[in-house]
Formats: sequence, C-alpha cells, structure tokens
Amino acid sequence: MRTRNRDAEFRDFYLAEAPRLQRLAVMMTGDPERAADLAQDALIKVYTKWPRIRNEDPGPYARTILVNLCRSAYRRKMLEMRKTPVSSGYIPDQSSRVDDSLRVATALSALSPIRKAVVLLRFYEDMSEQQIATVLDRPINTIKSDLRRALETLRPIFGDDVRETR
Repeated sequence: MRTRNRDAEFRDFYLAEAPRLQRLAVMMTGDPERAADLAQDALIKVYTKWPRIRNEDPGPYARTILVNLCRSAYRRKMLEMRKTPVSSGYIPDQSSRVDDSLRVATALSALSPIRKAVVLLRFYEDMSEQQIATVLDRPINTIKSDLRRALETLRPIFGDDVRETR
C-alpha cells in the first residue's frame, strides 16, 4: 500500500513537471530529442530519491539534476568535438530573417552551460536570484555575476531588448 501511495504522488509530480523540465532542457540543449532524454533521466533520478524529497518541494531538485545532466552532456560534446577534425564548415547566412525562438536558441548557444542555466532559470522559469543560487548550489554573488556577464554577451545579439531586472 505504501509503494502505491508513493507511486501515485510521484505520478502527480511527473505529470505536472515533466513538460516544464523538457522545455527547459530544449532551451538548454537546442535539441528536442536530447532534451527529452535528459528530462527523462532527471525524472528517473528524482524517482529514486522520492521518499527523501517528496515532503520538500521536489521541483527545484529536479531542475538541479536536469541542469547538471545538461552540463555533463555539454562537456561530453565538447570533448567529442575536440577529437573530431574540423570540417570545411557551413556558415549560415546571418542576413536572413529567423523567428524569435531560433534567434533565442542561437543566442543562448553562445553562453556556457552554467550561464545559460542562470538566464533560463531567471527569465524562463521566472526564479529569483536567490532561488537560482539554491537550485545551482552556487553563491548568490556568483549568480549575479553570471547573469550580468550572460546579459553582456546577449546584448550585442539582441540590442536594447536585453535589460537586467532588479
């Protein structure tokens, strides 16, 4: 009976959080298929810890796991890219018009995984700097610095559309 109750609680959490986690993962990776895998991996890890975390708010715990999984995937990808030879490379035409979501995804790819996570948690998940510091387990001043530097990187891409919020 106890396992059934645990599973029912987790199922409710899963139904509420899985789409949010997957959207966050898509924004972090730029790859919907990889994002679905990472979100699922994060939820599996949450399920294994469910008895310990279910009485707290498990949402931030799930986002922390997801961010860490995305960072690990990014590191693996960078290692693979170092090992493969550089191709002649196609450079996309920057003069063509693209929709906003593609523009944002391209801009976010210029950021390191941790700064991308800070920007997404701040503006996409609408978290405060303190909440982000808790989720990422980083000092608040480091979060503020990461956010400021990320916005400085994004400013040339978006122009005056990028403003710090206080």
